[in-house]
Parts: sequence; C-alpha cells; structure tokens
Amino acid sequence: MSESERVKKSAAVSRLLTDWEIYKKADAVMTYVSFGSEVKTDAVLEKILSDGKTAAVPLCGDGAEMIARVIGSRDELSPGAYGVPEPPETAPLIVKDKIDLIIVPGLGFDKSGYRIGYGKGYYDRFLKDYRGAAVGLCFGACLLEKICRGPHDRKVGFIVTENKIIKTGN
Repeated sequence: MSESERVKKSAAVSRLLTDWEIYKKADAVMTYVSFGSEVKTDAVLEKILSDGKTAAVPLCGDGAEMIARVIGSRDELSPGAYGVPEPPETAPLIVKDKIDLIIVPGLGFDKSGYRIGYGKGYYDRFLKDYRGAAVGLCFGACLLEKICRGPHDRKVGFIVTENKIIKTGN
C-alpha cells in the first residue's frame, strides 16, 4: 500500500471510529501511537484531546509490561521502546479499569478479533483482565478469515476498517 493510500484509508478508519457511539460515550480512551505500516492514529489522538477526553498512550517497559500514561498533547511523546513514540515516565499513570476504550494496533486481524502484532505480547498481557471496550484498527485488506493463535493471545471485541465496524463477540 502506498503511503498516500495508507493516509487516506487511515483517515476513513479514524472518522468511523470517532463517529461511533462507543467512542462518543467514552471518557478515557487509550490509543496506540502508530508506527510502521499500522493504521495511522494521529487524527484519532488529536480528536481524543480536542474532545476533552482523557487521552492515554502506552509506555512499554523492559520487562515486557505495558502501562498507560495520560498526556495532554502529542508534543509530550518521544521515541521509546523500538522507536515507537511514548509518553515520559513522569506522565500521570491511569489504571486500565479507568479506561473506557482501548484502541489496539495490529498488522492484521481475523474476523474473530485476534491479531498479528509485533510478537512481544504487550497488548495480550494488558488486555488479559480488561473489562472495557477493546477495538482493533485494521485496513480491510489486512482482515483475514483466521489467524493462528496461542493460549495467551487476547482478542478485541470490535474491529474498525476504512469501510465498517465489525463486532467480533460479546
């Protein structure tokens, strides 16, 4: 996919997500900061901030654990683990029980809500006992019938593509 096509399709994903009732009702939203070929989240993060919602982004630690930190501006982010923009360690911590919606990255998703990530398991561990809404952002071309999965893999409840929102389970 060309960069211009990725930008255009990412904008469509962002519009569907932020027009969605689950997003509108959420007070605190955690989003990944896009990297590589993922759906771009710049517009999503800006919308979270401009809507006055609590904006949380992940901070990945050395022990393969991820925590959520609250930011007030994208300017607070700087390259962290693996070159992915992250908040400073001094940013306020937010526990996952206080997050209404978590936006999850993936290189691809299957129709059951499982994903292909970068293989470190950060999101699988973070989502393990999460009770809020978890949504994956995915280009339609990266939506697969079934992905091989392991016992520790966690699925998302919804997938947003450039064309639709898919409910993957309860």
